[in-house]
Amino acid sequence: MQTDTTSNEVVKEFFIAGYLDHDYDRVMELVAEDYVDHSPAGARSNADAVNILRIVKDMFVDLQLVFEDVFSAGELVTTRIQYKGYQAGECCGVAPTGRWVAFDALENFRVVDGKIVESWGYWPEAQITAMLTEQRMFSWQ
Repeated sequence: MQTDTTSNEVVKEFFIAGYLDHDYDRVMELVAEDYVDHSPAGARSNADAVNILRIVKDMFVDLQLVFEDVFSAGELVTTRIQYKGYQAGECCGVAPTGRWVAFDALENFRVVDGKIVESWGYWPEAQITAMLTEQRMFSWQ
């Protein structure tokens, strides 16, 4: 059985490799081939997970992540991560605006034998859409 620290490190490395470093080969190693994403994105393999990460890369430039919470119990790891970036591609049905957005996302992972096998995620799409479409500009830099 793997320790909580190791599971936490696997999940953190997934975020860093996938969202910041765009090291998709490493993501393929960290995520099981038969991975199941229970979020609306609905990935059903590690290759699907990489495709979703590529879409996010095209959505936001200068993406930053702040790990607000990462904790675990057994095989489960829970995260709350703040995303910050400029919208460069279509996001939540909104054409590129170049606006700066910041939002917290919640995601839970199941890690078995050092690999992410399942996740359940939440991005606050209504909040993101409001930031991208409201007349008021947001500034959280």
